[in-house]
Amino acid sequence: MEPDADDDYMGDLSHFLPPSPSSSPSRNLGRRKEPPAPARAQAQTRAKRGKGVPWQERRRQERERKQREEDARTMAGLAEAIPESNVGFRMLKQMGYNPGARGAAAAEPVGIEIRRSRAGLGAEPAVAVAVAPVPAPAEKSREAVEMERRLQEEMMGELRARKSTQWRGRRVVWDFRKAEAALAQLENREVEPQAPEGEEKDKEAEEEEEVITEEDLQNVLSKLRDQYQYCLYCGCKYESAEALAKECPGPNEDDH
Repeated sequence: MEPDADDDYMGDLSHFLPPSPSSSPSRNLGRRKEPPAPARAQAQTRAKRGKGVPWQERRRQERERKQREEDARTMAGLAEAIPESNVGFRMLKQMGYNPGARGAAAAEPVGIEIRRSRAGLGAEPAVAVAVAPVPAPAEKSREAVEMERRLQEEMMGELRARKSTQWRGRRVVWDFRKAEAALAQLENREVEPQAPEGEEKDKEAEEEEEVITEEDLQNVLSKLRDQYQYCLYCGCKYESAEALAKECPGPNEDDH
């Protein structure tokens, strides 16, 4: 048997296998691609800043930040004059425009103010107006207090006097009616029947219209005492004038 001079091609299978990568594909699939260092630092800063803040507040803060950046860029652009390399500026110069040619002409752009509020043109910004403190009412002087007290006492006195006069007038009318009824009974005259309760008020109103004085009452009382020895306030007829003068305390109601 001849010795096998050729290499054993089945002995080493590594020639037929593809070169193995440094890491398996399965591990590469599960690993996420990390962002560059600057982007990662910015994301971490944004995450720390927005931690614990509601999303509405974060959205508002982000919108305000963008507005501030936009305003800064706008103001920076407006602060600079149009460069001479600008196509439009060159056209103006060809037409004869020369910046600052006149003495009163402005060589710099007109400054503007960026407003984010919804107020119309010409509206002034809200300015807090200091409200003047309301002075405390001054204490009343002793003379003013005393004058007010006297005025109240006078008004109360007048009110009591008016009420007393009204009551006295009604009492005189009432006693006069009673005396008239007693005199009519003693003279055997017809006595006006007593009116019902509803009509009594109307009668009182008529009595108020009819003026009856104390003199009228005294005349009727004197006639009762002199002619009939009768006292209205005692409510009885005495046997004689001597008995009336002895037993009756007096002709008036206050005497009884």
